Amino acid sequence: MKMDRSTRLHLRSQNFITGVIALVLIGLAAYATQRYQVRWDWTRGSRHTLAEQSVKAIKAFPDGVTGSVYIQEKGDKRQQLQELMEKYQVVNPNLTIRYVDPDLDPAAARQAEVALYGTVILRAGEKTEKITEATEEAVTNALIRLAKGSAKTIRLVTGHGEHAVGEIPDGGTGKDRFAYTQAAALLKGEGYKVESFNLAEVEKVPEETAVLILSGPRKPLLEVEVKRLQAWLEAGGRLLLMLDPNQDAGLSGLLESHGLGLLKGVTLDPTAQLLGGSAATPLISRYPAGHPITKGMSAASIFPDTGALELKPAPAESKEQRVRLLEGAERGWLETGDLSGQVEFNAGKDVKGPILIGAAVESGKQRLVVLANSNFVADTYVNALGNADLFLNITRWLAEDENFIAIKPREVQDAGLNLPAGDALLLFWGLVAFIPLMLLGIGGAIWNRRRRG
Repeated sequence: MKMDRSTRLHLRSQNFITGVIALVLIGLAAYATQRYQVRWDWTRGSRHTLAEQSVKAIKAFPDGVTGSVYIQEKGDKRQQLQELMEKYQVVNPNLTIRYVDPDLDPAAARQAEVALYGTVILRAGEKTEKITEATEEAVTNALIRLAKGSAKTIRLVTGHGEHAVGEIPDGGTGKDRFAYTQAAALLKGEGYKVESFNLAEVEKVPEETAVLILSGPRKPLLEVEVKRLQAWLEAGGRLLLMLDPNQDAGLSGLLESHGLGLLKGVTLDPTAQLLGGSAATPLISRYPAGHPITKGMSAASIFPDTGALELKPAPAESKEQRVRLLEGAERGWLETGDLSGQVEFNAGKDVKGPILIGAAVESGKQRLVVLANSNFVADTYVNALGNADLFLNITRWLAEDENFIAIKPREVQDAGLNLPAGDALLLFWGLVAFIPLMLLGIGGAIWNRRRRG
């Protein structure tokens, strides 16, 4: 093509316009990155993404929340804390964070009564929450406590051999493996008050009780206690019953009034043996997606030494909603015979799976959850798989805290990169020697070709 003055001018104009368009696009892209926060997290376990419950917790403050982080300006944890708080700010830009160095501003730290580096104080209105262990779980729990306002009271019934709340010596050898120490700590971490409660010592259940929990009674309740429990439930109470197999709690009448019954026998699940567990520890991996308690749950739950429930449909004229909440042991059965020796399914005597382990009943303000197991939330098992999430979701639903039903934040473990010695050596020489030499060779070949041409 012949290059004259007109052609050159035309090409220069095209280049100028192209450059202007490129600059405009770059400017728009820069503005968009400042105006809109978009992130992709491709790390294993999504370590740079907040858990679902954390997202719900920070979104509960549309009018904003402020936080003060007391950390050394050049401390080791400064970057870690800043990255954590930025995750919350991405979800809710109305979160305002200021960083205070206690060494440079000791008066501010003293006024806030801060004694430890890494302390975080969150404020919403007149309420504050202080965190000394700044992890995602701690920050999220603090946000939940701020959002809830006044603490709701959860009472655990005692006096019938229920699971102890606290550290109880086990024959002088240590802690009680079946205590509810960690379960109580989980509830307190979300801002609930947890108290023990004896039905026989009061005339009625206190009205401010958000949730009443009866966990694995070994002796039947007194008739007067059952009446008090029934009266409270009918008045709009919220009750969690965790009943173990072959134990008579004296609650058959209460259960029958809601179409429920506790069957005799122990649930056996051969599938659990394939996963390295015991057949007497059935596993539930599928949940009904339509109920708030189990919506979004994916982690399996285990139920050591569990029984079985039966649930009848609600009468046509009833407004009561009955839900089959937890079903498992599809390939198992409810063993009604002796568990010692050889155990096998006996048609006509045993009940073939799937076995109903948990049910939820709702009518107006009245809410009831019944489980044929109480050990799943004991200290030995509460942190296994999805047990803690399931227990907290049940409690949140009963306490009418559905907005906070989600998967609890987990501590992210660094998986690292572990390679065999040979692979590590190959990777090293490939990056340090082969690729640079290859690029150098290609560059030399191109230079030599151009020099000859």
